[in-house]
This record gives sequence, structure tokens and C-alpha cells, in this order.
Amino acid sequence: MEITKYIGLYLLKNHFCYIHGLGNLELQKRPVIHDGKSLLGASWEVVVTQGGSIDDNLANFIATNEQVSIAKASNDLRDYSIQTRKDLAAGKTSTIDGIGTFIEENGRVKFITDEHFNFTPGGLPTIKNSRQLDEQMAKPAKVAKTQQPITVAPEPEPTKRKTVNWSRVILVGIVFIILAVSIFVISYYIGHSPHRVAPAPVIDSPQKNNALVDSAHKKIDSNAVTYPIDTNVNTYKMIIGDYPTMSKAESERRRLKAKGESVDLIVKDSVNYLLLATVNCKAIDTNVVKDTLVHKYNYKDIIIYKQ
Repeated sequence: MEITKYIGLYLLKNHFCYIHGLGNLELQKRPVIHDGKSLLGASWEVVVTQGGSIDDNLANFIATNEQVSIAKASNDLRDYSIQTRKDLAAGKTSTIDGIGTFIEENGRVKFITDEHFNFTPGGLPTIKNSRQLDEQMAKPAKVAKTQQPITVAPEPEPTKRKTVNWSRVILVGIVFIILAVSIFVISYYIGHSPHRVAPAPVIDSPQKNNALVDSAHKKIDSNAVTYPIDTNVNTYKMIIGDYPTMSKAESERRRLKAKGESVDLIVKDSVNYLLLATVNCKAIDTNVVKDTLVHKYNYKDIIIYKQ
């Protein structure tokens, strides 16, 4: 599978292309310059930046054009990224035909645009002015002079007699009857409900009145239902960072440690180095904790790490 070909096609189509482990390729327009002798027109170059959002758009593009599964396209794209990083670390280069070449300079991935690269963005669609056509359609058709329009006197409409819509009257009556019956049934049920609490009788003696109130409270307490409250606190490992190299992950871990925070470093694979924070909370509070960690570490993809 020619991964570099699809990288070039996707870049020219969308003006950017994110490759996990290498960076984000972007098309940037160079301004018009004067070299001292003549005025040089605007041109385009391809640069690599460390930003960009992690997505599967490139893998989906490859899978659609190759008629393969997205999983296979993702695996081939990951293998290409790993092999390219190894080649760059060994002093080699990786070329995308007609676009440019990946190089590594001072430990950073850079992209050199091909000197023959020429990119012309698509033009804007034009909207035809249809005002004249609309005016012609709005003009009434001319009647030929030889033809005389024939006018026909309109027939008088028969006088409509006002009639009573008995079906609507009957329907309204039925609705009122049903509503009255419903109100009566509800009132009767409320007045004769066995669960209705009768008002406490007035007793002259304060001691008897207090005893009656205490017995009523005991009866209500004896029938009360208690619901269990979740008080179990669990320990979770939350992913607060994902870095393409060990050096970057270790640097961030030392920075957080200097601030008094304890984090763990886990090596997932050759291009994924994870930083984990230990959190103790209830299971029901994990979403709230995630939102708090997003604001604290400025990392949007915080999830629970599962071994």
C-alpha cells in the first residue's frame, strides 16, 4: 500500500494532513516578494508543525480508496510512521513524491518542500445573474392582435346555508362528560383512600397530646424505607498526557514532580508514552474528576487507564 501517495493526495485536498508520530503537514502560502530585480508571485510551501488534532480522517481516506478496512489502513499508517522515525533517527530521509522530503534536524522533524512543487487552489464557484431571465418570465404573455380574448361571466355562487356541525357538538359533549366523571372519580378516591392520614384529634391534656404525636412519629419511622448510599472509594489511574518520545514524557514528569505532584510514566509502544495520575474517588464521581483534570493538566483526552 502506497501510504505516501495518499498522504500527498489528502494534503492537497484538505490543505493539512496529521500523521501520528511525525506531526501535522500544512500548506502555507508565501507572500509576494521583490528580489531586487523583479516581483515574484505568491507561492505555496509545505511545513510540518507539532500541533494538530488526533483523528482517523487520513486512515478513513486510505481505507475508502484502497477498499480495505479502517483497522488495516490505520495499522499500515502506523507502521509507516514508526519506520520513518527510525529512518530519520538513523540520518536517512523519507520522500513524498511531488511534495517534498522529511528530515530530522536537532531532534526535530522538518519537511523540505520539493523545488518543483506547484499548487493551485480551486477557484470559487460563480453565480450567474438571472435577473434578466426572471424579468422575462415575470412579463405576461402578449395576446395576438388577431385574437380577441373571450370573457365568460362568472356563474353566481349558490347561497350557502349555515348548518350546525352536530358531530362537533356531540364530540365536545362527550369530552365534558369524560372530564366530569374523571374529576368525580379522583375526588372520591382521594376522600376514601386507605392511606389518607386522618387529622389528629384535639385533646385537652398536653401529656396525652404529646404521647399521641410520639406514637405517630414512631409508626411513621417504623414504616420508613432506607436506601443504601454509595460510600465505596476506589483508586483509578487517569491518563493525563500522551507523548511521542520518552524524552518529552520524562521532561513533563520531572516538571510535575517539581510542583509536588506524583505521576507515573507508562510505555505503551514506541510512539506512545503515557503519564498517569492516581485518583481516589467514588465510581459515580469519575466524570467530575475527569473534568477537573482536563482543566488542571490541559489535556482533553483524559480517560481511565486499563491494563
